[in-house]
Amino acid sequence: MYRSILRHAPKYIGASGFSALATLLMTKYYTAVFTPAEYGILAIYLVMFSYIKTFASLNLDSGASRIYFDYRETRRNEYVSTVFWMISAIALTVFWVGILLEEPISNWISPGTEIIYIMTLITGIASVYVTFLMRILINEERSGLVFRYTVWQTLINHFVSVVSISFFHLGVLGRMGGQGFAYIVNMMSLLRRFYRENLFKLVYIFNRSMASETFRLALPGMIVSVQNILFIYLDRVFIKHFMGNTPVGIYTLGYMLGQGLSIVYEAVSQAILPQVYTKMQVDYEGTLHRLEQFSYRYYSALMGITVVIGFLSPVIVSVFAQKSYAQASEVMPFVMAGFMMGGFYKVPSLVLGYHKVVWFYPLLSPVSFATNALFNWWLIPLYGIVGAGYASFLGLFIYSASMQFFVGKYMSRRYNRVVFVIYIFLLLLCTAIFYRMKVS
Repeated sequence: MYRSILRHAPKYIGASGFSALATLLMTKYYTAVFTPAEYGILAIYLVMFSYIKTFASLNLDSGASRIYFDYRETRRNEYVSTVFWMISAIALTVFWVGILLEEPISNWISPGTEIIYIMTLITGIASVYVTFLMRILINEERSGLVFRYTVWQTLINHFVSVVSISFFHLGVLGRMGGQGFAYIVNMMSLLRRFYRENLFKLVYIFNRSMASETFRLALPGMIVSVQNILFIYLDRVFIKHFMGNTPVGIYTLGYMLGQGLSIVYEAVSQAILPQVYTKMQVDYEGTLHRLEQFSYRYYSALMGITVVIGFLSPVIVSVFAQKSYAQASEVMPFVMAGFMMGGFYKVPSLVLGYHKVVWFYPLLSPVSFATNALFNWWLIPLYGIVGAGYASFLGLFIYSASMQFFVGKYMSRRYNRVVFVIYIFLLLLCTAIFYRMKVS
């Protein structure tokens, strides 16, 4: 397990880290050329992009990973092609629904932004195929290619954005256009690579049995992903409703800077998932024990990173943004804590995924993220963007703690005791910090 992490995680972290670093460095430019209100409009369109990406894929790329390994050695092209056609049918439906809803949504975000809306819609559809192809590379442990294509897409993204904004004065449209162009170019490059190296050959076959098996296993994840996307971005929707576009821009900056922690746990998850699923089939008890030992160090590292960056948030914001965005530093510690909880539940999700225990996801997601929405609705009018940050932490805390509860039957007593103490401590600490901030 550690060998796999050392071999692949640096490349996954390097890819995500390069993308995040480029975004951070470019944030100084974007906050200089965009007012907080314009940055807020951009943020809402990025929320729309996430909605499109989720609805157009329904988490099929991730949900199919478990079954992928069952057909990997024998009928890989047939299975991957079946999933490809499933995703294409869903994406086409989402595209036409998006076209029908163009006028009311674009006018709500900001009147006169219809072209930005269409660009965002196309970008969201293209991103589904890029994610699908990247997932195959991850399953095949081709971390080098994941790194290469992520870096390539990031460079094109920001280069085209800067040219569009600075030379053609396209504003928010230029930023979204750069992102869309990068996704489309990367998609074409990946398809060419897959064909040349025979990583995946698209065939005109739709296996109903494979599709049914994938759908049954992925259905809880689909429901969760849709529920998550409906709830998780409500903070920005509520901020826009109660406070306008300018606070949305400031909050989004703090959220974006804080979510850098997700680079670490996503890379670790990508690196160990194939190994965990493979080795558990050979040595279940030994692999589970090693996973527990790894989790203690992993949780400690996430907490250490969160504390350090939380204390440095005012400095980080001043380095990567203009003075008008200074309040974003008040949001960052809660965003970091929330993403830390997201990192924690990667371990139980691996174990539960191996056992195909997915029935509770459709029940857990609405409870935890509806709580997030309720706290946003309550706290934003009272405490502004700081209230939104704390509400987001609470939603992820409930979700993460519940995941640990469900995996408890498979883990040792020691693991369960350690996790319980950690979670109680973090809840009390974040609540005390929020109370101190809101009182002051």
